[in-house]
Amino acid sequence: MESGEAPIPGDSNENKVSEKARKIYDELKVKKPKRNGAFLGEEKEKFYVAKSEEEIYELSALAYYVWLLCDGEHTVEEIANKISEDVQVPVDEVIEPLALAINSLNEAGLLEISD
Repeated sequence: MESGEAPIPGDSNENKVSEKARKIYDELKVKKPKRNGAFLGEEKEKFYVAKSEEEIYELSALAYYVWLLCDGEHTVEEIANKISEDVQVPVDEVIEPLALAINSLNEAGLLEISD
């Protein structure tokens, strides 16, 4: 592409998934994550989930949405497809935020991940 030309949509690396997110997604896509904890409430687009009486987490809207979809019945790949349909974007655009959200929720103990 010559300098000064506008990039062609889909022709650049802007939609590429980071290596870290792709690795997480590839490891998890056949797993069926199940949420842990109880929803406490929402305030100003922040969602509160209690893992126990002593552990309460503030989740972003995205993290809460992912947490809700993790019912232990659907694979991560199925969840990615559902989100893609719900927000009407290609699944490749969903993989990175989904993988990173699942990874963070799992590290916090708000998800159990099984086959």
